[in-house]
Amino acid sequence: MRLFMSLTEAEVKQFDKACDKAGMTRSQYLKCLLNGRRDIRPPVLQYREMIHALESIERDLKVIAMKDDLSDTDRLLIMQKLSDLKELFSGRFHKEVSDGNKG
Repeated sequence: MRLFMSLTEAEVKQFDKACDKAGMTRSQYLKCLLNGRRDIRPPVLQYREMIHALESIERDLKVIAMKDDLSDTDRLLIMQKLSDLKELFSGRFHKEVSDGNKG
C-alpha cells in the first residue's frame, strides 16, 4: 500500500530531521508513529544505555572478583566472562552504528 501526503517544505525538513535522529527511513519512522510509539529512540541510544549499565555491573563484579575467598581460577573466569560480554555488546553496538549510517 502506498500513502501520499502533502507537506510544506518546513514540515518535510522537520520530518526528515526526526527520521535521521531516530536512524530510520521515512517509512520506518512513519510506521512507528502510526503504531503509537511515543518514545522513538534509535537503537544506537538503546545500546549506549545498555553499555553504561554493563559498565556499572562490571565495576561491581571486579570488586567481587578481588575478594580473598575466590581462587585465581574463579577470578580469571569472572574477568573472561566480563570481557566476552563487553565484546558482544560492543560488536552489536558498532554494527548498529554502521548500519544506521547507511542511507
